[in-house]
Amino acid sequence: MLHLPPGLSRRWRLVALGAAGALGGIVVAVAGGTATAAAGGIAVVAVTTSLLGRVGGGVSALAGLAAARYALGWPWIDVAALGLASLAGIVGIGMVLRRLADARRLAAEAANRAAALQASEARFRGLLEGAPDAIVISNAEGRIVLMNAEAEALFGYPREALVGGPLDALIPERFRGRHAAHVRAYLARPTTRRMGDGANMFGLRRDGGEFPIETNLSLLSDHGEGLVTSVIRDLTQRREIQEREALLIRELNHRVKNTLASVQSIVTQTLRSAPTPEAFSAAVHTRIMALSKSHDVLTRNDWAGATVADIVAEQLKPYDRDGAPFSLDGPPVLLRPNRAVTLGMAVGELATNAAKFGALSTGGTVAVAWSVAPGSDGPVLRLVWSEAGGPPTAEPAHEGFGTRLVKRSLAAGLHGSAELTYATEGLIAVLQFPLVEGEG
Repeated sequence: MLHLPPGLSRRWRLVALGAAGALGGIVVAVAGGTATAAAGGIAVVAVTTSLLGRVGGGVSALAGLAAARYALGWPWIDVAALGLASLAGIVGIGMVLRRLADARRLAAEAANRAAALQASEARFRGLLEGAPDAIVISNAEGRIVLMNAEAEALFGYPREALVGGPLDALIPERFRGRHAAHVRAYLARPTTRRMGDGANMFGLRRDGGEFPIETNLSLLSDHGEGLVTSVIRDLTQRREIQEREALLIRELNHRVKNTLASVQSIVTQTLRSAPTPEAFSAAVHTRIMALSKSHDVLTRNDWAGATVADIVAEQLKPYDRDGAPFSLDGPPVLLRPNRAVTLGMAVGELATNAAKFGALSTGGTVAVAWSVAPGSDGPVLRLVWSEAGGPPTAEPAHEGFGTRLVKRSLAAGLHGSAELTYATEGLIAVLQFPLVEGEG
């Protein structure tokens, strides 16, 4: 008996008839009902075995397998499944055949896909670990699923201590409620958020320290699970620079006003004491240059202050020549910007006087020494200006503007004093003033 399913092709029918006639048995071949079903690389074949016994049944099975191979046109096949069944006393073998070439192709394609996936993951890891900013990826529940080396360095945690844990561990407690609300709003309407677009935010390091940050948010899709990528940048250095710039601008405004006031005072006082326009011009030029030199010292130090040694050396630099006409001796003492300018003006006046009338006018020398000693209200700086080798000096009949400038500068600008002694060997000036907080 031969049973053929509907829609079986003529080729299948010939194979089945030939097998049944040769073996005297019943052959049933099924290819999904249509010829196209076998195009997917899978076919089903059933072969009866009961008419010829075990040996004949085995031959029938092999013949059915060969017939199916011929009918399908597959050069190589694989028995994917094999079963034994009995119906109405007829024992049959059912076989599921798979086209071997397709199996090999599918396996190769799967291997290629796996290799491509591994390469893609490696590239992603490389980009993640090579990023200059900290990157933390979290899921919709606010748990960390991935982070890079910069994030470890920024927050002070090894990634093993954070991955799988809450993102809140990196946020100060007072910001956590606001952050959770922000994330919910972001997930409801995910749009890329650029660096610096957000509100004032802070991160929390492992040691408990807080630091200002800015973040760039974007949404990743991972099999339907929303993953939020946070690119985090430490703003500590930028904030420090901004604060410093703001301070410098305020300081500059203050300095400009003070400088203009100083220039106005220099011009007014010099005009009163200058006997001729030529003398007035020379004196004003010299004193403004002294003011400028004080500013030069501060500019080199970014207006953070200046040392006594730098202040004195800058005022004496124009008179430097072979033979060392002056010497400096004293400990390193830093003065605040305003006070550095005041001392520079006073020393500049002494240097100008020495170049015109004192030791520096005839090849003499100037020695400047300073020291710090304890005072009733704190440390006091004592600076001694000593001239030698110049013309004999005598106390003038009346104080000139230069002398008044030195004394008033020390009294008003430094809350100190200036004593000038006109000794036979040269002028000796003793300047004393208390040091304030941040100086020394």
